[in-house]
Amino acid sequence: MLSDHTGEDNSGLKNKMSQHKIIKKERRLEAIGMRKQGMTYAEIGRAMGVTRQAAYSYVEREFKSLMKEGSVVAEKALSLTLARFDELLKVYYKEATAGNRESLQSVLSIMDRQIKILGLEAPKKSESTVTYQTLSDQELIQQAGMWGISIPMDQLTVQPESLNDGNFQSHPDLLQ
Repeated sequence: MLSDHTGEDNSGLKNKMSQHKIIKKERRLEAIGMRKQGMTYAEIGRAMGVTRQAAYSYVEREFKSLMKEGSVVAEKALSLTLARFDELLKVYYKEATAGNRESLQSVLSIMDRQIKILGLEAPKKSESTVTYQTLSDQELIQQAGMWGISIPMDQLTVQPESLNDGNFQSHPDLLQ
């Protein structure tokens, strides 16, 4: 039997605390279920006989709990995967360092996977080139028409009437 510092039995207290935790968890799961059905926090609160804020709290606490559980599971899966890689390395490493080409390729492949899983890979460089060009008013209007962008009239050096590509007739709303 469990007892506290006074020597009295406290198993009843612990049992009540466990029941309370179970009831709270059930309430949070109930709130999450309603939220998944598209109910608002106010609707959840009314259905559960609590305030909107309490309903929000139930949902948020359960989300946090689920996230924590998910990260623990992911952490365990990562540890297991890395342990398996270590076991595979043990098989090939000695032969690889002795010069066995196939074992060396296996070791490098395993190490490459470990590096990727752990996120230790250096970022890859990439280069971008931006080319600027000046468009004629006619080209500008044509491009604007393709993208559905309006062009303020005061930005044009020529008047729309002088452009005869037919683009203005098909997109008169593009000019402001």
